[in-house]
Amino acid sequence: MKLTQAKLTETLRKLADGKTVYQARKTAGISVRRVYQVKEAFDKTGELPSIGKYAGRPRKAFDEWEIKIVKQAYEKYRVSADTLERLIDRDYKKHIGHNRIHQILVYLGYAKKKVGKDIRKKKWVRYERRHSLTAVHIDWHYCKGTWVFGVEDDASRKLLALIETKKESTNNSIIGMDLALEHGQIKQCISDHGSTFTSNFTDADSRFRDYLKSKSIKQILCKVKHPQSNGKIEKWFQAYDNHRKAYKTKKEFMFWYNDLKPHRSLKFDELETPSEAFIRKLKK
Repeated sequence: MKLTQAKLTETLRKLADGKTVYQARKTAGISVRRVYQVKEAFDKTGELPSIGKYAGRPRKAFDEWEIKIVKQAYEKYRVSADTLERLIDRDYKKHIGHNRIHQILVYLGYAKKKVGKDIRKKKWVRYERRHSLTAVHIDWHYCKGTWVFGVEDDASRKLLALIETKKESTNNSIIGMDLALEHGQIKQCISDHGSTFTSNFTDADSRFRDYLKSKSIKQILCKVKHPQSNGKIEKWFQAYDNHRKAYKTKKEFMFWYNDLKPHRSLKFDELETPSEAFIRKLKK
């Protein structure tokens, strides 16, 4: 149980009334050792000890080399503090804890201060294909005046194609798939029921579906109103919204995502990137 100022006052009052340390500790639900600590502090100063978030050892100021390394590493990889800790260990042979890295990122304006306690994420079962090019996820996304079409490999999370245009269309969807096919033969294509991927009138009449058939690609449609079915590409769109503006060209952005940024859903202990996973998971 957390020791508050009111519980501290009541604990010391019971000691003054002649209660034992063991009896006094029950008020705040703290240990006997903790009661001795606060009593000793009260006897020395005659004032109640300070309890709260501003109490305790003052924070150590950031060193110049810490700020420089964290700034360089974040501008190169643009990842969270936990991932930066591993990357700095590998690239700079220096260790900075992820909590301190986050504080430096907040100081530099690259991150926001955390509010409250972090909620522990529940364990989940991740479904993914075993080999690269077994299936790809596709979708359209609107971002600040630009329509974005992405093709992402399910097994490796590698972005196989990226189209940026003024409007979404079936023609641009086909162009994006042609670019993705340059990486190899794709077996299945997972998409939603958007009009660029299906027909608004009949299931049989769809130019995009005919295109997939001509390329021997099976189309898998997600469950209606269930974006989790295409969650991998939806998660990629978040990365696009947050980091695309940091790169001048589409090529630079794709290089960052595929070849620089380690992906937590891959071999994260080895800081594996989507491009490395794509090669590793190719069917021999």
